[in-house]
Amino acid sequence: MKIGFLITLLITGIHFSTFSQETSEDKIFDYAETKHEFSLDIAPIIQGNYPSSLLYRQHYISKNGKNVALRLGAQLGANVSSTETQNNSQGSQVVGRNHQSLYVFVGKEWQKQFHPRIIGYYGADLNFGLSRSLSKVNASPSNPSEIINRDHSISIGTIGFLGMKYHFSKHFSVSAETGASLSFNSWKSDASSNNNVAVNQSNNLSLGMIPLRAIRFAFHF
Repeated sequence: MKIGFLITLLITGIHFSTFSQETSEDKIFDYAETKHEFSLDIAPIIQGNYPSSLLYRQHYISKNGKNVALRLGAQLGANVSSTETQNNSQGSQVVGRNHQSLYVFVGKEWQKQFHPRIIGYYGADLNFGLSRSLSKVNASPSNPSEIINRDHSISIGTIGFLGMKYHFSKHFSVSAETGASLSFNSWKSDASSNNNVAVNQSNNLSLGMIPLRAIRFAFHF
């Protein structure tokens, strides 16, 4: 809630400071000159989370004379940890965890300029995700069997989005997006101990809103 309030306050401040300027202000940016754009989603950084996603845009003019952009984004995550617990009666126990994830999306957006510094945009992305994790509990005097848990998941879906972008200068901008998602997820987990294996699997189709999908800081060139 605090993050959402700060974002609203930031956008409101930009709005009033921008429109208080002369309406005849020259256009700050020209995508005919800066067709390429790289951006970093800073929302996870603000919230203290990890990882962030990267997005590449290629701007162009459509046959109908509309400002359009192709989008390609990715998010890669990895985490390796090991935890040791001590117990006087049971001795020490080591738990190792290993997690990797990959998320990619490709899409298209249509843009509308409202002010020399501000554009609105909307569009859709197709996305695909993979993740896997492994946790291992080493054998101990109280538990002579090693316990291994493996999780695998695959997701595919689409996200419709709506956003606003503010240009500080020709080469730098910040944008915020909201959206709605439709996705299919397949998850499988197996746990093994003492030559016994338990397998769980689930598939689900989900539809949901994404109030704050991303806050992106971009470089245009």
